[in-house]
Order: sequence, then structure tokens, then C-alpha cells
Amino acid sequence: MKIVFLAVDDEFAGSMQRYVYETHPAWVAGSVISTCPIYKKSKLGATLFVLRRSGLRYGLEMFRMKIVRKMMEKKDKVNPSLLARQHGVHVHYTADINSEESLNQLAAWKPDLIISTNFSHYVGPRVRNLARIGAWNMHKSYLPHYRGMAPSFYALLNGEKQVGVTLHQLTKGIDVGDIVRQAAVPIETDETVYSLNRKTSDIGGRMLADLLDEGNVDHLALTPQPPGNWPNHSYPARSDVRAFLRKGLRF
Repeated sequence: MKIVFLAVDDEFAGSMQRYVYETHPAWVAGSVISTCPIYKKSKLGATLFVLRRSGLRYGLEMFRMKIVRKMMEKKDKVNPSLLARQHGVHVHYTADINSEESLNQLAAWKPDLIISTNFSHYVGPRVRNLARIGAWNMHKSYLPHYRGMAPSFYALLNGEKQVGVTLHQLTKGIDVGDIVRQAAVPIETDETVYSLNRKTSDIGGRMLADLLDEGNVDHLALTPQPPGNWPNHSYPARSDVRAFLRKGLRF
């Protein structure tokens, strides 16, 4: 088995990957890490986009979640670059997974599976078709609910009792592919966006490792997502952030 992971370099992607590294490190043929937080936007461009759409408070909370916590709270946390370094896995950094350079590197690894874990790029058909078995994505919701961005934020905003994590096939569109496996995740009364992201990422990582351990990934029966007009969420609008805060919810 040869697996190539796609990820942003944060602790949530690390949680999704770590159990495969712990159980079958030799299966990881390569690691692709995004150099841009939002696809086709520079770090400055991404920052300005989030500030314009979601406001300063949301931008500061995301900075604290992804940067400050990474520096200040290192215990029991790993990110994809650290996992790859610890296990001698080659890392390919890219601003565009669909570029010729990235396609050539992926092809050189000859993957059986390409698995997107908290990745920030749109994965095009040429990438999706490179892996022998297929290309999957780990999404932090119980699809088809909360497709798109910030599922933990919207689940808390809407007062949900549970969210989930879904491993699904990558296809054209956002989070619409057939379901490989999924698990429901209860939302506790004191849950925050950060704690829910950690919980779903960890459960998703264990679910992925367990699935691979079963050894029948070549012949999995995938489940189509139910039809319907399921919403696709983007970054929260400023009004969403204000409503979130008025409810006493926390990031």
C-alpha cells in the first residue's frame, strides 16, 4: 500500500494522519503540504479576504487557533511536516496541487491512495485520477450536512447536538463524493470551535487507520450521498460571527 497525504501544516491534519504513521509508517509514500492557507491566494491575500468577509474578531480567533496554540501548546500535538520528518517521508510543498510540478511528483510516488486531510486546494481530475484505488477527503462533518468551510463553527451556531467526520471520495464539486466511512460526533455543552475541530480530527484519524487495517480498501462499497439541496458553507459572514458571539459561544 502506498499512500500520499495532502494537507495544510496544522494540528488537525496531523491528527488525521498520525494513526496511519503510528501503525503503518511504511505505507506513507509522500506528503504534500500547502503553502497557501486559501487556494490561489497568498498569505496576505488570504488574510485580507477573511478580514473583509468575516471581520477582525474571526481573523484574530483563527490566528490564535492555528498559530498561537501551535507555538504555546505543543504537548501531544503533531503536524504533517513533523510526522513526515520523524518517519523519513519526502515532503512536497506546493501552492497549487494541480500544477505540472505537483502532478509529476505525485506520479513519481505511484500512490494507491491519495488522501486529503484538512487540505486547502481544489483537487482537480488529473490529481484525482493518479491513484490506483482513488482519492479521498477527510471532512469534519457528517456529510451531506455542513459541506464546505468551517463545519464546526456552523454546527455550534445552529445549536446542533452532534456533528461528525466523513471520509469521502474526491470528485468534482465540494464535499459531494460518495461516502467511504463516517462517524457521528456528539457536541458537549461546553464545546468550542477548537475543541470540536480537535475531536473530529482525532476520531477521523482513528477511523482512517482502522479502515486501512481491515485490508479490503480495493473492494469497498461506497455510499452515495443522499440527494437534496444541501447547503455549501463558505467562511462565516460578519453577521454569522456576531450571532455566534451573542449566543455566548466560544472559538
